[in-house]
Amino acid sequence: MTKSPQAFKSISEVAEILQVDTHVLRFWEGKFNQIQPIKNASGRRLYRPDDIALIEGIKHLLHDKGMTIKGVQKLLKEKGASVLLRSDAAGLDPVIVSDDENTGPNPKTKIALQNIRETLEKAKQLLKTKE
Repeated sequence: MTKSPQAFKSISEVAEILQVDTHVLRFWEGKFNQIQPIKNASGRRLYRPDDIALIEGIKHLLHDKGMTIKGVQKLLKEKGASVLLRSDAAGLDPVIVSDDENTGPNPKTKIALQNIRETLEKAKQLLKTKE
């Protein structure tokens, strides 16, 4: 029997859905005061669908868009949690791009980082061949 999509979910269920560890969810709960799961009488966290959507948006910004925790905190403070609750994920991109702090490295820095990465990859291959 599967739960209704509107049913509250435990921390382990949310961790499985979002493919993150439970300690990461607890950490994010401490960093983002917008994440406020309900706690039952025994103190267990129960996440509502909106909680899960918010966490999914935070994960997207941190893992996929490369934003920092401080950058996401700033975004949530300025734009509100509702920006992450939109049904279309594409709606996030204009918000992120308009935030000067989170546009990423400039083109010269990007090229320099790519060169460093290539050099490190070559060094790694040399070390592997010497083993």
